[in-house]
Amino acid sequence: MRDDRFETCPTDVIRATPERVWELLTNPARFDWLGVKVIEPPARDLAVGDHLRFGPAPGLRLSWTVLSVEPLRTLELDIKVPLGIRNHEIIVVSPVGVDSSRVTFN
Repeated sequence: MRDDRFETCPTDVIRATPERVWELLTNPARFDWLGVKVIEPPARDLAVGDHLRFGPAPGLRLSWTVLSVEPLRTLELDIKVPLGIRNHEIIVVSPVGVDSSRVTFN
């Protein structure tokens, strides 16, 4: 049987505090950086059980289900994209110095 799975773990250090990074990751009003439209987002920060739908292009839909939240540290998502593709994503934010953060997507 052929196994088409692959793993990747992009990590980068950015010049932003963990608080700022966390705001961009969990506040749907700030999701403009994603480049996609959120359909009916919650009017608060993300919480466990939230289900978000995105509309990046006509007929193409993405969705996130929030599985766990450890404020300022981890955000765990179940991401669904077309063609039955799913991604179990864990985003980890770690402070680096006083004004930077390491952000890892697992």
